[in-house]
Amino acid sequence: MKKLKAHKFIYLLALIIAGFLSSCGEEGINNIQSNEPVFNMDKFEQNLKASLNGTTVGYVYAINLNGQLNRSGDSGFARTTIDGQIMQSASKRMNIASITKTITAVAVLQLLERRGLTIDSLIAPWLPPDWVLGPGVNSLTFKSLLTHRTGFNTANTNFNSTLSFTALRDSVQTGCINPQTHLYMNMNYALFRVIIPALWKGLPGAPGIGEINASSATFFYRLYVQQEIFNKIGVMNADCVSPSAEQPTLFYTNAASTPGVDYGDWSMICGGGGYYLSAVDLANFLANIRYNSNILSPANGDIMRNNYIGWSENGTLIGAHGEYFNHGGSINSSDPTGTNLGNMRGLIVQFPNNVDLALMVNSEIQPDQNIRTIVFNAYENAWD
Repeated sequence: MKKLKAHKFIYLLALIIAGFLSSCGEEGINNIQSNEPVFNMDKFEQNLKASLNGTTVGYVYAINLNGQLNRSGDSGFARTTIDGQIMQSASKRMNIASITKTITAVAVLQLLERRGLTIDSLIAPWLPPDWVLGPGVNSLTFKSLLTHRTGFNTANTNFNSTLSFTALRDSVQTGCINPQTHLYMNMNYALFRVIIPALWKGLPGAPGIGEINASSATFFYRLYVQQEIFNKIGVMNADCVSPSAEQPTLFYTNAASTPGVDYGDWSMICGGGGYYLSAVDLANFLANIRYNSNILSPANGDIMRNNYIGWSENGTLIGAHGEYFNHGGSINSSDPTGTNLGNMRGLIVQFPNNVDLALMVNSEIQPDQNIRTIVFNAYENAWD
């Protein structure tokens, strides 16, 4: 009997010790602290403000986390005192310049997917039938345009004469030089103002699209983008024209005494630039192309990133936490003598930790600062 009691005691003691050790082990594991750096959103925002405060006439930003707007902000003026003072606002629309290209790229990929085409399909069948195709144009693919490897011999200045319907037609007739060489040209994306209506024509739900000319091209390009992208994400009445219902944001040098410039109506030259959107609008767009497969399928999202379609290849940002896919926007206005009249600087970025940023500035950033460098440093230094 005594032996039996002793055995029971030893058995119970063993269970208690095992349970104690087990609970200690779990407690220890739960308390182990990771040495991995942790992103600090507050610090990221503070870093941006520290670089931009006092160096611009005005700026706006919006930041997403996990597909939701986490915060937005603004500083300075949309219009200075000399132009009838209006404060900047993250909800106020302004010309986003070449950030438009990312929107156009999404529209093109949507239509290619609907038609069963790929980025390696030829563009020639989708150009107006009365256009003369110069040397090399018959070999150009959608990827050629989307990645700026066309070899079109044009310029990124004097947009009214280089991005109009007539200018696009003439450049196509002139043909291509070294089409495999990367050369960033606004014309490459402006040409989609003509191609998108042709791709849309005849698809289920498409409007009646007849001859594609200067007027119909811009009308149906903007209609497609509004109907198939913006309406679906709640961005209403976006356009390539400065908003008429309010005094528009103006663009400045950093001289407070100098009037700003209005970039006005881009409707006849848009595609590679010209949409008017707010920072909050852009953050909404970034969230949806990342998480909403009705706007951008996962396959097309991969195509965009793998080929730098709608993302800057010549402005690649690679940091301690991966690759930061981005596209910038920039406009420099000058008079016939070359005197600077006003500037726009903008950047959208998708960071690898589910953070998106839309940042726009309606002036130079003094002293001659690069917006990509500002954002890169703000993000890199926001980890604890």
